Amino acid sequence: MNEIDKLRRAKLYMDKLSNGVDPNSGMRVHEDDIVRDSRVIACFEYISRVLEWEIESFENRTAASEKPRRRRVFINDDQFSQLQLNYGECKVSDIANEINRVIADNGTKKMQAAWINDWLESIGMMIKNADGNRVVTSTGEDIGITSHLKTSQRGTDYYLNLYSVQAQSFIFDNLRAIIDHHYDRS
Repeated sequence: MNEIDKLRRAKLYMDKLSNGVDPNSGMRVHEDDIVRDSRVIACFEYISRVLEWEIESFENRTAASEKPRRRRVFINDDQFSQLQLNYGECKVSDIANEINRVIADNGTKKMQAAWINDWLESIGMMIKNADGNRVVTSTGEDIGITSHLKTSQRGTDYYLNLYSVQAQSFIFDNLRAIIDHHYDRS
């Protein structure tokens, strides 16, 4: 068994364990088993994500015929704890820049503001209006996103979406889901 196969098998085992399945027998483990503890499940899920990143990294290193690609965006727990809220309203690009500040040393692609907006649209917090501008829905307003109609210097109307501290926290709390949503669509 080569290195990539070992990584894939380890990920498969972590996925099964996080779902309460014995990876050897394929049977569900007893509800009182330690692997059913929510903290242990969270650890298995985290290890599975790390293994996924390692598999992608390994595949990128071994693809000699391809131009080297940057790895998938990820944020570890230490980096996550370094994220700082912008006290007051800010733009989605400011949120993406803050994420990129803390993941700068990961050697990954940069987080894109559009990924955040795509995810917010997918969960019904933003919609595209008739002009194709993203505007906040009432659900998005509930978490502190506001849309402001502005006029450019050329006289064109556009919407500026601003994110309160509460909205920024919501995005940070769902950062892994936003990243997964982007890569699941790709």
